[in-house]
Amino acid sequence: MTLIRRAPFTLAVVALMLVLGVVSQGLWSPLKDSSWFDVVAFGAPAFRDGRWWTPVTGSFFAPVPWGYVPVVGIFLVLVGWTELRLGTRRAALVTATTQLVGVVATAAGLTLLARTGWSWAVGLADDLDVGFSAGVTGAITVTALSFPSPWRQRASAVVAAYVLVGLVVGGGIADVEHVLGWLAGLVVARPLLGPRLGGRTRAGRVQRDRVTAAGYFALSALIVVLAAFAAGPAGGPLGKVESDDWPTGLISLTVDLVLAVGLFRGRRVWWRVAVALTVLGVLAETVLVLASAVELPQQLPLYLLMLLLDAGALALLVVRRASFRTRRHARPWSRDQLDQAEARATVARLGAGQRLAWMTTWDGNERWTSPGLPGYVAYQAHAGVAVALTDPVGDGPQGRAELMDAFVDAASAAGSGSCFFSSSPELAELGRQRGWTVVRVAEEAVVDLPGLEFRGKKWQDVRTAVNQAAKHGVEHRLVTLADEPPETLAQVRAISEAWLGDSDLPEMAFTLGGVREALDPAVRVGLATDADGRVHGVTSWLPVHAPGGQVVGWTLDVMRRAPDSFRYTMELLIAGALTTFRDEGALEASLSGSPLARDDDGTPGGVDAALDRLAEALEPLYGFDSLHRFKQKFQPRSVPLSLVVPEPATLPLVGLALVRCYLPEARARDLLAAARSASRDAA
Repeated sequence: MTLIRRAPFTLAVVALMLVLGVVSQGLWSPLKDSSWFDVVAFGAPAFRDGRWWTPVTGSFFAPVPWGYVPVVGIFLVLVGWTELRLGTRRAALVTATTQLVGVVATAAGLTLLARTGWSWAVGLADDLDVGFSAGVTGAITVTALSFPSPWRQRASAVVAAYVLVGLVVGGGIADVEHVLGWLAGLVVARPLLGPRLGGRTRAGRVQRDRVTAAGYFALSALIVVLAAFAAGPAGGPLGKVESDDWPTGLISLTVDLVLAVGLFRGRRVWWRVAVALTVLGVLAETVLVLASAVELPQQLPLYLLMLLLDAGALALLVVRRASFRTRRHARPWSRDQLDQAEARATVARLGAGQRLAWMTTWDGNERWTSPGLPGYVAYQAHAGVAVALTDPVGDGPQGRAELMDAFVDAASAAGSGSCFFSSSPELAELGRQRGWTVVRVAEEAVVDLPGLEFRGKKWQDVRTAVNQAAKHGVEHRLVTLADEPPETLAQVRAISEAWLGDSDLPEMAFTLGGVREALDPAVRVGLATDADGRVHGVTSWLPVHAPGGQVVGWTLDVMRRAPDSFRYTMELLIAGALTTFRDEGALEASLSGSPLARDDDGTPGGVDAALDRLAEALEPLYGFDSLHRFKQKFQPRSVPLSLVVPEPATLPLVGLALVRCYLPEARARDLLAAARSASRDAA
């Protein structure tokens, strides 16, 4: 009943098709062989003979019995989807309008073209057809345009490729109707969709230009191949490639594919080659048009079509030339870098925005700025991808959003992919609004400090740790590590080196700091020491600033303990820090995110499944999941951290880039040794 209420137009048309199929016996006998066919079918002959009702009657039939399966099925799925997405009134309007335009314009166009003597048009001018395919094409065209970017461009490209390739390969009357229904859909989409169609953002415009230009040449290459298999003896409107034309066709195919790849990467040199070849094509086709107008009028429509296609491609390349400025080693972030001191001052002035923001000031990150926008984006570049570390540091939510878009645009303009790793829910939502890919990659454990008390059964483990520490004379203290005596610092370094010695891989970086980062005077370091001055464990806490510079929270970074330390060392270190921060008036403490450790409510499948497999492989080496479970002792609330990728096609490179971010010093043999170790541990 819900489907009937939401898609009455689709179901009514399908029901009418089936009823008329029974009445006409078309469900079991070919309609095109019956006396009914000329009465209901549409086409140029029907209009010449005065059968003006046929655009309506012919829409509800299929030419042969087996044709009802695709006719009814495709209408039910595609028009039904349109109706569910756009509503009944809009779906009915767009389907009926584009069907009428497709049928009438095809008949009129073929009648006019046949007068030129063009053999392809002459052959089709006497054909009749039935079916709702022009309306279905128009409906799915409008539906594709209603998607958010970048899915709008991808879905629209698929529809365009389908109708254009169908015209070249098949070249039948239905293929012409599809093209004209598609064009009608493009026209009616603007008034029908309104603001939804115009809701583009700045981000990704350069990439769209490159994909469009590359798509033209890729489609040209596809047409060269498929034209050899055109159905009719004369082929489609571009004719049929003969066997002795293959050397020329192979050269054309190769050139088109090379240009498509070069333009997709934004290479300026290939833009120049594409412009030069397209200009030559336009000039040659202009000469052919002028000559055929006098000597070969039957070829004039074909040459005009070729001229229009190449002129359109040339216009796109020239108008969007700014999108093709990439050189092989160009970097969009090569100017206006902030040094570490400037970055720290910026974080304090504008506020963190995200609890991991202090990590953006670490060595190893580059910091990109945009003229006129306060703040920066911290990133690392690997494998052709600019991997931004957490959210931009900007002036409030609006400032962060503007920096995000500007960074993506700059990376795209330089031919680089981009992504944001360990992003907050704020940035993830901005990505979803733009149609980007958002994948949950970690869970940040956040403890609210006001009113925090270790009471009740759920805090039993923490109370036990504090009580046992008092019995064993182990205490917690927060210090500035750089001010500690050399012997204390030496113990901290020894603990860190011992921890690293248990792994086949070098120390991880990116969102995981070490002793060097803990020596930052702005960082608080927790030490668990006994009466003899022995250090049992160490934690470090990064400041979280509110706008104006006030520290309102702390984020856990380093967590390490000596091999034979007091059993409850880590519980004591975190509990002691939380109590101190609470008493100082801090609002929250983040126990940070456990990379690749996610709650069970993450979306399964696809990228999520791949991340789960990666986490399983690395768990014996780094213990991400066990660390995540340990943090639950402190009753935190869970905040998702996400990977935000503007262009899903770059996901394989993003995965490789993230490995290099976390393991910048790892060599291939290190990774192989780690894999063998993990396999042994798993066994």
